[in-house]
Amino acid sequence: MRGSFGQFGKWKRFAVLLVAPLLWCAAPQREADKDTNAIVQASYIYNIAKLVEWSDPSMRNGTFIIGVIGGSNLYQELIKKYSTKTIGMQPIEVRKLPHSAVIDRCNILFVGKGELDLMQEIYKNMAGKNTLIATEYPGALEDGATVNFLSVENTRLYEMSLVNARKAKLEIGSTLKQLAHRVVE
Repeated sequence: MRGSFGQFGKWKRFAVLLVAPLLWCAAPQREADKDTNAIVQASYIYNIAKLVEWSDPSMRNGTFIIGVIGGSNLYQELIKKYSTKTIGMQPIEVRKLPHSAVIDRCNILFVGKGELDLMQEIYKNMAGKNTLIATEYPGALEDGATVNFLSVENTRLYEMSLVNARKAKLEIGSTLKQLAHRVVE
């Protein structure tokens, strides 16, 4: 009996030495290092960009610009994963914009929930421009956003306004409409 327990003890020590580094490497990152909300939003923004048609020819040439006001983690995620990609033939440029309602040319403008004080002025300044405005607050579609991110049962989804898309002269692909949690016609 004693010998079998001794063998088990050696096996157990071996297993701990072998498995411990693997568990350490596979341990979840600290919350500060990983923002899953930003990861999901960045993925949505990139895929939305591929499924929208900008009517203004100048928006389909040159650099495809994604502007971000607030949303530092989203900005970092967009830079990390998508700044070397393209939308059609356009290289993507991600810009971190200052806390201001005055916006230069952007194909997509994301405004984080910490910047809500700017929203009314941004909607006013961007009216009629060929820019998709994406936000993350309740009632955003009614205020003028084209895309709004929301959480439903701990799942990050998006809703969209076709009315606001038409005002911004954007044509929304059918796949994008089908995947939306809610579509306002």
